[in-house]
Amino acid sequence: MINELYQLSVAMKQAGISVQNWHRKYKLIPNVTEKAPCIRLTVENGRILSIDSVPKELASSLRKYGSNQGTFPCMNLVPLYRITDEQIKKAISSIQVEQIDENMLHQIAGWCDQNNWTPKFRNKYKISMNSVPDELRQFLKKQTFDPISVLLDDVSSFTDPDLLHAEMRRVAFEMLSRKENAKLALLILFHLGSADKKPEDDAGALSVALESSSLIRLGIPAVSNQFTAGFNRFLMSSDTEGKDATSHTVTDAFGQEFSPIEEPMPSVKLAGGFEVTLRTMFNEQRCQYRYGETENASYPISPFLRQELQAALAWISSSEQKGTYWINTDKEEILFVYPHTLPKTKISFISPFRRTGEVAFQTAAKEFLASVLSLRETVEESLAENIQLFILRKISRGQTKVVYSRLTTPIQLKQQGEEWVSGCLNNLPPFQFKQLQIPYPLEVADILNYSWKQDGTITTDRFKPVHKYRGMELLLEPDTPIQQDLHMLVQSCTAIAPYIGSRDENIPAILWKVKQQISLLGFLLYRMRIRKEHYMNSFPFQYGQLLKAADELHILYCRIVRNGDLPVQLVGSSLYRAATEAPVRTLDLLQQRIAPYTVWAKTYRMKSETESGLAGWLCSVIEKIANQLSKEWTDNIHLNDADKAQMFLGYLGSLPHSHKETADENCENEDN
Repeated sequence: MINELYQLSVAMKQAGISVQNWHRKYKLIPNVTEKAPCIRLTVENGRILSIDSVPKELASSLRKYGSNQGTFPCMNLVPLYRITDEQIKKAISSIQVEQIDENMLHQIAGWCDQNNWTPKFRNKYKISMNSVPDELRQFLKKQTFDPISVLLDDVSSFTDPDLLHAEMRRVAFEMLSRKENAKLALLILFHLGSADKKPEDDAGALSVALESSSLIRLGIPAVSNQFTAGFNRFLMSSDTEGKDATSHTVTDAFGQEFSPIEEPMPSVKLAGGFEVTLRTMFNEQRCQYRYGETENASYPISPFLRQELQAALAWISSSEQKGTYWINTDKEEILFVYPHTLPKTKISFISPFRRTGEVAFQTAAKEFLASVLSLRETVEESLAENIQLFILRKISRGQTKVVYSRLTTPIQLKQQGEEWVSGCLNNLPPFQFKQLQIPYPLEVADILNYSWKQDGTITTDRFKPVHKYRGMELLLEPDTPIQQDLHMLVQSCTAIAPYIGSRDENIPAILWKVKQQISLLGFLLYRMRIRKEHYMNSFPFQYGQLLKAADELHILYCRIVRNGDLPVQLVGSSLYRAATEAPVRTLDLLQQRIAPYTVWAKTYRMKSETESGLAGWLCSVIEKIANQLSKEWTDNIHLNDADKAQMFLGYLGSLPHSHKETADENCENEDN
């Protein structure tokens, strides 16, 4: 991700985009929800004056200074008491504000017997309220920032955790007695834990922001954007104070000199739903020792460049750029797309890859390329412009990885898009149902992950072996292997063919998914250089057509002779699976089963009935296809995945209507 972000930072400079740089240890607080609010503690002279929730909009911009072990002035505390008794937990969850009286307050006080501030938590508390403030006081010896000085003085009494614990309990009970924000008071008092877990590992969490009444009177509250911005400037200034700019001893990966450092890379909280560190390397990872360098030395990046890369990722991953330069492709997975020269006008670089409303792929791709090409004064310059794509995925709690990265150009996208259309749309036979829609690349994984039951339902949506960006690889990488994709798709199509083949568009939900599979089959065959001009005359395709014609004749027979009473399976669909595995043997069986219906059709076509012509035509089609197959089949014929794909397309494709006009003539000649 370093290389991708470096080019983005260069593009941002060229476009004149300035971004707020944040100190590497000054990070956003956790996301605020109704169940997990940010709690503001307003203090004065060693007492808590009030406790309330920080508005969500304001909380989204608050930050905390420190590390995972402890932060300030926002920090992570835990509720005051731990409850594991199931009956008490239910009683607490069911408390209504109007029910609170003296008796209930006494009962709630009786539940406050298991102190949740364990020794493990107190060690972390000490870092937040002692170690980090001491570090800030050292900064204040060289730089001045009065608001942080005032806040440190006002909260100094709470270096003793028991004092803060007692004050939070007192104010929480006052809130309950006044019936003011009782839900928040109970959230502060109790963590509903599990009896099966150790207390130190099951303490819950409270996101807390310290506030000073003195700062409120001065007009710069600690819980404000003004304080956050000023505190960041103070930290950035303190970070560079006293450093000798001439004592460069190391050159980083991009040629910048700097003094060696050993500290974690900065992280960014992405609007896509998770936090990511620019790069993580630990000396415990043995792969580093192969090159003789570990951690920061294995790929040195200067502090200045770290800030640039952090700012670039923060800008492109912000909520404002969603749908323009990034989009979630899956849970905790994000696709980023940006050009090496950022446009002044807003263009969605995501549009060619994911569906938006009812816009067809052809339309989205055409509009995107037109917009990109119009950015330059000449077409040649525009076509030379690079477009970077990369996908970030959170693979564990503390690890995020670039799982896909690709550099392309508008001219390459144009060529690849044309191949996509040619394969998904133009490499298919005609069908009776409505025109197919070309799938977007980010829909391909869902199509490949379809697994059908015999009743036309999906087996499960949970098992998804194909990663979400597989369609990006198929679109952008013409040489990527596709054998596994074809095998999975053919397996799925073989399962659904008997169900869908004998039905029409009265099951649109199924047809929509099947149409997607049909389009993707056309593309995969196209990539294998199997074109419809050739495969429509092939043995597998014609075999599929024969099964379809047999089904059509069976349906006609049931409609006329059995008053529309159709069997569970038709003669062709019942043999479809067997035909894919043993085509010659199944063809003999088909001949036996279809014989009664062809005999009936030859008789019925001579009658002056409404559908007698259809009977004669179907009889002619079956005869023609059978004659063609007889010239090709041998006892050693076996169908591979490509053959099975063609057979599926033949089974669902329209029958050759051009033969209908000569159907009666052909049947008469046969009789003669």
